[in-house]
Amino acid sequence: MRLFERANPDGQQLTNLNVYAIAMKRILWAAFVFFLWLPGISSASSGQAAEPEREPGVSLAMDVFLRKPANRVYEIHVHLTNHNPEPVTVNLRDLPWLPPNDAGWLSAFRMDARNTPLQQDSFPGKFGSQGIRLVPGESVQGRLVLNQRMPSLLEDVRLFGVRLEWECVHPSLHFVCPQDAPRPIVIPKGDPGEPDVYAIDEPACRQLEDAIGLIDIPQGHEVLFLRTMESVMTERAQVQALLYQVDDYVRACQPTWTNSWAVDFFAEERVAGFLREQEGRRYFEKGVWQQANIGQYSSQIRTLYRFPWSRKKADTVYLSVYRDRTGSR
Repeated sequence: MRLFERANPDGQQLTNLNVYAIAMKRILWAAFVFFLWLPGISSASSGQAAEPEREPGVSLAMDVFLRKPANRVYEIHVHLTNHNPEPVTVNLRDLPWLPPNDAGWLSAFRMDARNTPLQQDSFPGKFGSQGIRLVPGESVQGRLVLNQRMPSLLEDVRLFGVRLEWECVHPSLHFVCPQDAPRPIVIPKGDPGEPDVYAIDEPACRQLEDAIGLIDIPQGHEVLFLRTMESVMTERAQVQALLYQVDDYVRACQPTWTNSWAVDFFAEERVAGFLREQEGRRYFEKGVWQQANIGQYSSQIRTLYRFPWSRKKADTVYLSVYRDRTGSR
């Protein structure tokens, strides 16, 4: 056991990186810290409407937690759970941790004599429409990194302490919160900011990494690069089974993550990486990267993009990794 601390088309070569920027609008992943794919591709092939209707007054149970994933890093984690007896659909654009919804419901105050409000920086942007279907008991989760939002946070914690207050309200969703919520979350004066500590079975995690074909987890991103055969990607049952294993790995071995993570599937390990990196750009210009990148998945919007660079083979599949407490799917 170890204690965990997290530091902070077909074969056609695309030679213009501007084409990549256009294509990535189809393949999901816009970071929220930040790597979450932005949906924009029609998903008729999987039976999901490209522009889902907004369900008025969708009722979700809301839970809010303070987490410290690394030294002197403070995050607010938000869990929205379907507490209804029937499935519901929530829209990506309504999630409270994504712009522009991230502003307004969370307040922060310096614990001085005047109860001075802390300045918060909200990030510009607006996410496209994407339905997220939640069966009873299923949740969608996200986070706000307080250090990024509040420039003076660490100094205010050192000198005064900080009180966080959150509201159980939303303009288009109906939140149901615990009876004693919302309640203040206090970061006491002089808090050392020591990371949350978790017990992790390291040998079991290494076995899971081998089982899922883990190549790398880039620092600062909740994304996994996996080595995967094309035969797995073409069979829905096989890729679903693989994603269940990935979910098992994240739960057991990445305890500071929410359930909003992503996967890049590569047929060749040597090209795995982000395109913004020099090596990735070089492989892309040679047409190698887009041939090897055979799939991408976002657990937040439950969407798999298979063969996103192929005009003939590309498709979109709605897949959830949720299993209830009994392991049922």
